[in-house]
Amino acid sequence: MSTGESRTPARLYVVWLLIVASLVSWRQGVFYDGGADLVVIAKAACQMTALYLAVRALLRSPVRQPMGGAVLLLIGAIIAISCVGALAAGDTGASWVLSVRVVLLTLTTAALIRTYPADLVIRALLTIMGGIGLLSATSGIGEWAAGGRLAGVVPPLSPNAIAMLCALPALACLHSILLGRMRLRTTVAFALLTLILLATGSRTALAATLVASLMVFLHMRRLKVSVAVWLITLAPVLFAVLMFSNVVQDLAIRQDGASISTLNSRTIAWSAVLNTPGDTWQWWIGAGLAVKTVAVKGQYWEEQVLDSSWISMLAQSGALGASLLVLLCLLVVLRSLGARDLRSLTTPILVFVLARSVLENGLIGDNVMFVVFLTVALAVERPPAARYGLGTHEDSQLAAHSEPAASGRLGPWAETDMSYREKAPR
Repeated sequence: MSTGESRTPARLYVVWLLIVASLVSWRQGVFYDGGADLVVIAKAACQMTALYLAVRALLRSPVRQPMGGAVLLLIGAIIAISCVGALAAGDTGASWVLSVRVVLLTLTTAALIRTYPADLVIRALLTIMGGIGLLSATSGIGEWAAGGRLAGVVPPLSPNAIAMLCALPALACLHSILLGRMRLRTTVAFALLTLILLATGSRTALAATLVASLMVFLHMRRLKVSVAVWLITLAPVLFAVLMFSNVVQDLAIRQDGASISTLNSRTIAWSAVLNTPGDTWQWWIGAGLAVKTVAVKGQYWEEQVLDSSWISMLAQSGALGASLLVLLCLLVVLRSLGARDLRSLTTPILVFVLARSVLENGLIGDNVMFVVFLTVALAVERPPAARYGLGTHEDSQLAAHSEPAASGRLGPWAETDMSYREKAPR
């Protein structure tokens, strides 16, 4: 007998809520540069509480899920290099605090992966992300209606942050729909999250979502008749929106005056980092995780934000850290492609994360996108039996050959091809 689906423990949602709440912005346009105030203390309290709950759940769990160590080893090495770089640059305060936060996030996520089946951990994280994204977007509807991009008020998230929080749950909804599980709430959630994504005007998130959606299609072996009808009905609607509305024009030339040419300002910062002399410690080991901006010359402004995870990593952990990050990404992608039970969702998630990392920060650091990347990385590093919470050889064979038939759910957002099964009675 199979359960078909399973309940996600409430503790898992609570831990992810505390983690995501501690990572989203509470103050707009502020970078941590050391010290402590009420906001910093409150975020630290959320993170420590989440770690406590995750470790307590692990200690009380009768079964410990197996987990590989390669991902943790590479992330630890990157963080260690950045700490040495901060020491060499004489900026140990903020960088070391951020490094400790990343370590705590890693330990919390690892504890959850060790305690619960991977599909439960992923679905809970996406649910919390979607919930906070919807909350922030709803609070900013009034200002958005007056003109401009959709930004949040509670919490005060930027349009790009809201787009990041809503894009992955929307992707999970699409994944569920293409599997033929078109419940009303899944379809409504997909439409709502997609509208929010468009309202934010985030071109990077939208482009990454489109590429990731293509990956979802490529993983589909067959489509049900109902899904085919849904797609045929949707096609003319999308055509009409693209051809007879200003959506494309508004994205190309946004109301805030920022056009596609804003990439030029990004490349100015990139050039400043890439031109770091190769015979300096800063080139090889960076200057710590607190590096968020770089000084630029020949412009009417003096500093430019590093809007790229890869350029940021080069500035924070140097060439050595960036090389380890490349190795880590290759390892995770390859393992995701080999995870037959998870790859139809984890691979599109990785595509989104990596595509977004080219023009936005977040691949390594104290942010939500790092937690997503880390969760998927640890999930696909486990054997199929462990991802499902199964223990015997027969159960492992069942999980390895049941991708089309699985029926787990991603909270209120979507269902996936993953499930948490009980062994059939003998």
